[in-house]
Amino acid sequence: MLYFIARTLVALIQSLPLPLVARIGRCAGALAFWLDARHRRVTLQNLESCFGKEKSPQEIHAIAKEHFRRIGENYCSAIKTAAMSADELKPYVEFVGVERLLPPRRLVMAIGHFGNFELYARFHQVAPGYRSATTYRALKQPAMNRLLQSLREKSGCLFF
Repeated sequence: MLYFIARTLVALIQSLPLPLVARIGRCAGALAFWLDARHRRVTLQNLESCFGKEKSPQEIHAIAKEHFRRIGENYCSAIKTAAMSADELKPYVEFVGVERLLPPRRLVMAIGHFGNFELYARFHQVAPGYRSATTYRALKQPAMNRLLQSLREKSGCLFF
């Protein structure tokens, strides 16, 4: 049942324009901030540990809320961009500094964990000669994991 709900949500998100998907994701993230007390509490505690001497409780609360909004925006945008072609992505994505990596040579690039990192798997589309791959931890539910894997395969991610 969960798989069919998720599949329906994926189809809906992929049918909408990317800017609207991003706004919906931000709203979903704000809603998650209020509904997910456990993760909100952990986030606030972590921010307090890092910034408690520098930022007021109101500033920490605002940072935490924005964090949830951005996660929602990233998740929804990743679902949408997985189904977009390179040409459809061009107005929204820019790889800067590609010319410094050409001609292709052997190297491993690592990126931060935050953001729509599946977009990096498309690097080969702007830098021919390179192969791109991403890693991820499988989901516990096999059907949901297959859905996630199918999204990533659409965007050109390789699996090893």
